[in-house]
Amino acid sequence: MEQMPLLRRSMKADDMPGLYKQAFERELDRIIMAQFQEPGRVDDHLAFNRHYARYFSLLATEPQLLDASMESHQELVARGLGENDADALAAIASRHRHQRAISPGQLADDLRAQGIEPSEKNLSACARIAATAYRNANIEACQELGSPLPEGDVWPLPKHLERLANADELPAVSAPVLPANEAMEEAPAAASECSPPVVAPPLSVYAKESLRKKIEDGAWDKGRKRDIEGAVRIFIAANGDIPVNAITQKHLIGMKDLFHRLPVVYGRTRKDENRKEVRETIEEALERGDALRRKWDEDPTAADAEGLPYVGLSLVTQRKHMTWISALMTHLEGHDPDLAPKGLNFTAVRKTLVNPKKQGERQSVKNNQKRNAGRLPWHPDELRRMLETPVWYGCAGLWQRFEPGDEVIHDGSYWVLPLVISTLARSDEIAGLSVSDVVLDDEVPHLHIRENSLRRIKTVSSTRRVPIARKLLDLGFGDYVTAMREAGHRALFPEFLHPTMDSDKCFYKDLFGPLRKLVFPNGTSRKRGRKDVDVPSVRTLGFNVLRDKEDETGLKIFNKAHRQGLGGHEPNDTEGKHYDDDFEPGQLVELVEVLAELLPDIPRRPLNLRPREYQKFGKPRGRPKKRR
Repeated sequence: MEQMPLLRRSMKADDMPGLYKQAFERELDRIIMAQFQEPGRVDDHLAFNRHYARYFSLLATEPQLLDASMESHQELVARGLGENDADALAAIASRHRHQRAISPGQLADDLRAQGIEPSEKNLSACARIAATAYRNANIEACQELGSPLPEGDVWPLPKHLERLANADELPAVSAPVLPANEAMEEAPAAASECSPPVVAPPLSVYAKESLRKKIEDGAWDKGRKRDIEGAVRIFIAANGDIPVNAITQKHLIGMKDLFHRLPVVYGRTRKDENRKEVRETIEEALERGDALRRKWDEDPTAADAEGLPYVGLSLVTQRKHMTWISALMTHLEGHDPDLAPKGLNFTAVRKTLVNPKKQGERQSVKNNQKRNAGRLPWHPDELRRMLETPVWYGCAGLWQRFEPGDEVIHDGSYWVLPLVISTLARSDEIAGLSVSDVVLDDEVPHLHIRENSLRRIKTVSSTRRVPIARKLLDLGFGDYVTAMREAGHRALFPEFLHPTMDSDKCFYKDLFGPLRKLVFPNGTSRKRGRKDVDVPSVRTLGFNVLRDKEDETGLKIFNKAHRQGLGGHEPNDTEGKHYDDDFEPGQLVELVEVLAELLPDIPRRPLNLRPREYQKFGKPRGRPKKRR
């Protein structure tokens, strides 16, 4: 029977830096992942990070001010907080009164990893260290967003806690050191020294297994497969497929050094001389990137005019790759700590990441600063022109959707874009709807946007019920849903149901990308350099239209809370106003009808579904036959 390791009963000062480092990196990774998943909510992320930095600062130093009492509120205001910020802090404290912000189980694991018994006294001391780490992680997360908090925005720490954050070298987690009276006998120690070394799997094997387990457990969806495999391929290109326990800080730096050599687009498939599909390797991409870089350096103007691909991954992409490697190492520490590498400092590597050198119009500001105030919206007239095309007015056939003709086919290519425009929904939320997500027999027909077996949703706040615009119902959307239900389909748009590709990617590939190229071959009026308005820009336009409607009418129905509720944002702003219940579809009808005015007057045609054999993903092989 395996003997449990003996744990020390008391903490020492030398233990504190290691405990701090574990907590800091874990929390920073968690926050960065949340920021990656919702890149459009920069202002919300900054507000939450600032509030939580203050909350953890008090939790580490003066937890009595988090009792949500009037006296504590007045004390916080007296210390320089505004009323709204004090209210937000009180709301966070109230939220974590029953659900602790720092998990006792996680603290106990941290202590055991250092060979310390998780007694009540040790847990209390460790909680303050973790609160300090979490405070600094939230501050660092603002730096990651390119908007560091102003000096003095968060209360300073006492000297003994500040020293933890400013330690030049934080020691790695060490094995437990036992007092003399609790030392193990010599024989077992000698036996352990003679035991065979643990054989660690190479990174590629471990990544594949951990990815499988994460997906099976529901922690990650299948979309993470591409992210993990991409990061692992870059790591292996830099260092080889080494055992996981041999990974050191130098290997992370080696991976980081490849980011600036890779073309922005790499790894695509092509046909070789035998007409067999092959994928570009990282090594081939690096060679191509080096050649492209030389051309950019020799004559940037000519390279830009020629439209040469950019070289060097963006700062966001670099951070994403490092985060996925960090996630693998965290998974390893939690499941097999004996194989986990020691002393990795992902924070230090992240701090050295910078945007690639300026190329053409790609970069317009300094590193680590926001490039644009926000995503440009579509121009309403140009978006309307996208729908005044054969797909909705008459095409040449199922496989000639962009050629004028007499046929209109009702499928995902017909319905998804009008639904996205009129609902503020994300394209994956619409393209991945199931038939059961459409409620027609209600006083207000609506879409129930929620997680289903076809796709996940972005956040918990994305779950909502969105009314269907009258204009779409008049076009026969209800008849289409009924027909798909009677046909026995689970997916509302089965042609977008692909085993590995997300439904929004199928929608983009089959309709949106080719349609934009057809209508605007030289780009729209909103094109910046090589970047043109895209599917997310439809949402941006919708939010702007509703905000302008509020300014025009002054009606509460168009206010920020209603806009956020329709768009699937948390119905909770940084000014302290909170809505406990989701909006009913009837409360959002006016917003949807205003958005539907962006659609042209599409003529209604008799319902015309795809042929049964093509009510699935895929097209016939070979070139489509031309119409005579």
